Amino acid sequence: MPVDLSLLPDLPIVAIILQIGLILLLAYLTGWGLRLMSRQVERRLEKTTSDSERLDRLKTLVQLGRNVVYALVLLVAVLMILDTLQINIAPLVASAGVAGLAISLGAQTLIKDFIGGVLILAENQFTEGNVIQVGEISGTVERITLRVTYLRDLEGKLHVVPNGEIRLVSNLTSGWAQAVVDVNVPIEENIPKAVGALEAAASQAYADQAIRSDNTEPPKASGWVGFNDWSVELRLMARTKPGKQWSVAMELRRLIVDNMKASGVRPAFPSQTIRLEKEEWLPYAAA
Repeated sequence: MPVDLSLLPDLPIVAIILQIGLILLLAYLTGWGLRLMSRQVERRLEKTTSDSERLDRLKTLVQLGRNVVYALVLLVAVLMILDTLQINIAPLVASAGVAGLAISLGAQTLIKDFIGGVLILAENQFTEGNVIQVGEISGTVERITLRVTYLRDLEGKLHVVPNGEIRLVSNLTSGWAQAVVDVNVPIEENIPKAVGALEAAASQAYADQAIRSDNTEPPKASGWVGFNDWSVELRLMARTKPGKQWSVAMELRRLIVDNMKASGVRPAFPSQTIRLEKEEWLPYAAA
């Protein structure tokens, strides 16, 4: 919009130029201060945070906050310059408000995804490399952005999940995990002998250095945990490091089978009995 400076008799041109220059200088100094402050915060985070993934997330949040604040500063600077030129900014503000409302209504899903991404990074809900489950989808987190999360499942499929849709997430590799192996034995079997086979498998697993390195506690045989009309259910559990529960459970199953064979304990399998009874047919009556 062209501005006729001759219509501004109250303020000399030099004063207008000086005011605009001062506004631009203040905006530049504010941006410089924000950059300096964000660098200091990032250096402090580098000294206090040893986890590289967490450090990257925190740096991303710092840069995001800096950019948002600087965008607001530039917006205020533009409005101040227009006011200095005695341009009525009320219609512009109203138009911007209406346009912003229309954009927010049309992009509310996108805004929801961005807010969800910020919360995921700020609260450290999960990181790249974690195995998580979101609804019916589970897989390894390959990448996290402010808008979406990329999950790779066991079949190699890549799922792109919008962050705004992540309402309930289960992190399977956070802090610690637990390998749970259930074994069914016949009801008529010697249950104490079966429990002894599980305890022997637990001792062997903890004695094996390759398996022990993935455990945080010795495996424990829980004994009876349930039964049905065809078997008694026994359980062996081991607390492991994050992401190691699957390999530990596989080794526990192998040791359990070996010890059950050595002890003469038979596993139970569901069976079904079908009885066929001979039916007596009446003679076919001819018409």
